[in-house]
Amino acid sequence: MTENVKDYSDYIQYASNLASILSLLGGFTFTAFTILLTLLPDPSNIISQFTLIFLAGLFYLFMSLLGWIHMLMIRYGRNVPPVSRGISIFNSLVPLSYVGLGFAMVLMLLIWGLIYLALASGVVWMISIILSDIYLTRPFLKYRKTIH
Repeated sequence: MTENVKDYSDYIQYASNLASILSLLGGFTFTAFTILLTLLPDPSNIISQFTLIFLAGLFYLFMSLLGWIHMLMIRYGRNVPPVSRGISIFNSLVPLSYVGLGFAMVLMLLIWGLIYLALASGVVWMISIILSDIYLTRPFLKYRKTIH
């Protein structure tokens, strides 16, 4: 390796491990949310709703951080392939899958008739999506066009 090329392999390994941890925590949070929603005797209770909105917000945070880590790993990879039709489709589907997963939480709340909680969760999710688009997706796509 020449001296002009920086080796980010240790950072990429760290980011990969962190992505695994965030995925695990996100999955745990989503599962806990689902189990609590279905097993709570009265999900309309204020304490239950506070717990559910807290878990939803925590899940949204984990998903945003996971997206951030994935975009950082592309920046520090040495052998990033050029943008092709397949990679472009993949790069479009990944954020779409994040949006769909977060929207699933809102839909679960609607199924149980928790309209105001679904609205609050949806607002938090939309803010998260907008901020992720501004601070993650757009800079990533701009950077991605500069490679190759």
